[in-house]
Amino acid sequence: MVLAYANEGNLREYLENNFALLEWKDKIQMALDITRGLKCLHSKEIIHRDLHSKNILVNNGKLLIADLGLSKRLTEISTNSAANKMGVYEYIDPQCYKIAKFKKDKKSDIYSLGVLLWEITSKHPPFHDYPRETLCFHISFQNLREKPIEGTPMKYIQLYQKCWGDDPKIRPDIEEVHEILIQLSQSSGEFLDPQFNTDDNKQEEPQKSMSGINNSKLLEFVIPDYFDTTNLGKLDCLKKLIILINNE
Repeated sequence: MVLAYANEGNLREYLENNFALLEWKDKIQMALDITRGLKCLHSKEIIHRDLHSKNILVNNGKLLIADLGLSKRLTEISTNSAANKMGVYEYIDPQCYKIAKFKKDKKSDIYSLGVLLWEITSKHPPFHDYPRETLCFHISFQNLREKPIEGTPMKYIQLYQKCWGDDPKIRPDIEEVHEILIQLSQSSGEFLDPQFNTDDNKQEEPQKSMSGINNSKLLEFVIPDYFDTTNLGKLDCLKKLIILINNE
């Protein structure tokens, strides 16, 4: 349905192919792209419920939230819905497994967003080197989380760690995440904490900048009638795709 707009694949593929070219300002902008899309959904009282790096598409360096098949309005979600435990469990709110009648909400999306914010700093998907047989248990019941990547700004680390906190009450809302990322995007290179900005993480050659994404804004794009929208569920408003395009 949206592949026509995703000329650079999904986020997982994009990181694998382009990670060495990304500067920190590019990574912060990528985090902002996802956050702005999620902010739009949450403003309509809709939660995505299945955020992960293969559901984030990349078109001309801009990130798009895709695969809205599990998305629902908050008023439509039941505590006994099997969809509460559906998805890629590296990104699923641990409360879904710890509480029998847990109902996903906006803070569940925030947890998934936190994992994505970490993934943007890494060349690898989360927990790629952990045994999958026990991974769900360790994440949900032993509070297993990924370690910060060397060279990551401390404020960015603190943000995603707060997002993936085990207690949903301590997780920030999407507006707070957006505000912190805006502040980071407006900071100079000096916001890198010396503790994490080591010589081992520096690259010998200048990195390529994705300057074309710096002035992106959030717009809604109406899907043409000839596209198949049957998988968008009952949400009429999801007949509109969240798309980030350059502010020409």
